[in-house]
Amino acid sequence: MIASLPTRLASLGALALSLAVLAGCGRLVVGGGIVPVVVIAPVRAEVGSVGSSPSSVVTVAAPQPPAWASAPVLRVDAAPPPVNGARAAVLLDEGSAATLFEQAAHDPLPPASVTKIATAVVALERGNLNDWVTVDVDSRVMRGSTVMGLIPGDRFTLRDLLYGMMLPSGNDATLAIARHVGGSDAAFVEDMNALLGRLGLAEGHFVNPHGLNAADHVISARDLALLARYAMTFPEFRTLVGTSTWVADGSRAIPLTNVIAGTLYTVPGADGIKSGFTRQAGRTMVVSAMRDGHRLYAVMLNDPQRESDIAALLEWGFASFQWATPSAALEAGGARRGGGGG
Repeated sequence: MIASLPTRLASLGALALSLAVLAGCGRLVVGGGIVPVVVIAPVRAEVGSVGSSPSSVVTVAAPQPPAWASAPVLRVDAAPPPVNGARAAVLLDEGSAATLFEQAAHDPLPPASVTKIATAVVALERGNLNDWVTVDVDSRVMRGSTVMGLIPGDRFTLRDLLYGMMLPSGNDATLAIARHVGGSDAAFVEDMNALLGRLGLAEGHFVNPHGLNAADHVISARDLALLARYAMTFPEFRTLVGTSTWVADGSRAIPLTNVIAGTLYTVPGADGIKSGFTRQAGRTMVVSAMRDGHRLYAVMLNDPQRESDIAALLEWGFASFQWATPSAALEAGGARRGGGGG
């Protein structure tokens, strides 16, 4: 238990943080009544156990890019958050980086193909989208994997390979990207873990660039939401994850379809990002949605009903919170992060 939380926050120059526990174990929101929170530094607050459950934690953090708005506050007439079937879940406000809902959000878990959010970011930071890549990966021997359909000798731009990785979740395209940008799978994974360190995301560790089962390849729902928040500062990433179909036009043409196109069409304001599945990880998903100038990120890990649960959580978030000030979306402030996307 962390004692005298208001005193700790005051020492950082922030307002007092009020925490309200809603019905259900592990469901916490920022704000109690109408108490805005100004986020100026990473803060971790522990709350005593509910019944016999272990202590729950709500985190307000400001990784890159820093928070630029106060946290939204829970409406007094808000309904309880919807029940979901996820092993871990989180709902994050973009402007404040505040957690609006969490459920085992700090537990490092296998993420499956949502790993590719980090892969795309490293490629955008370090690669040139117009580079031509000669492929040495053979999708025909990758039985059981989702693939773009590459064969050795294919030539595509790095841009096309990114679409082949993110839309159909091509593990073949992922390996081609890693080897082109990093020089080797291992070197590229080092860059992915360096990205986590740079963003202050201490609840994750990657072993490969695609997210297939591997010991110690894990990340928390909270860190995934913050990673997605950073990824969306790249204009090309926003375009990439919000695209429903694409034709990779290299040495041959390969039509590609986004596996989360259904969510993009059915959830109001949804504009990406990624889903994944392995037997160990279960069904995973990260979705961004924007309404009235405010963006929320929802994450579900190991959830058999990920699409319906993530849609319900986003709907609850937009309906249950109110924002004190207008928000500038990250696409209007890409300079906050620096760097480039090629």
